Amino acid sequence: MIKKIIASILIIFTFKGCTKDDICPPDTATTPNLIINFKDITNPANAKKVNLLSVITNNIDSVEVVKLANTDSIAIPLNTNSDTTNYLFKRSIVSGSDTIKNFDKVRFVYQRRNLYVTRACGYKSEYFNLDKNLEEEGAENWIQEIILLRDTVNDENSAHITVLH
Repeated sequence: MIKKIIASILIIFTFKGCTKDDICPPDTATTPNLIINFKDITNPANAKKVNLLSVITNNIDSVEVVKLANTDSIAIPLNTNSDTTNYLFKRSIVSGSDTIKNFDKVRFVYQRRNLYVTRACGYKSEYFNLDKNLEEEGAENWIQEIILLRDTVNDENSAHITVLH
């Protein structure tokens, strides 16, 4: 019984020292991802899924940030420490026993603004003056066009970019 009382007192004093600023609520706005929709090049009003999609950082220590099957939208992070983010968009098509892989290089350029949220949550970044650049490979590109919908990335409520393929 005494152990329970002591444990209860310790728990009370532990949480009594916490303030609202010590815990970051899960619904607090954090650095938003770039939202990309994929659409049909022949009819841009229609969504078009990418069968096997991987998005890989295009730098020295490449990391796969997205790997999805049959998707028509993705959310990817932009670099919070730089004004550019380079990605390789890899589309894989399985044809019989062969897998055809096609890589397209895309660069996103932007300006950053760091905003203080709270002591527990720290800072979040917002991006503005967003621009995109698809490295042209002629007929080798699976991405035909990239359309900028919003040049400010401050939420994840709707798409920022549309990719036509």
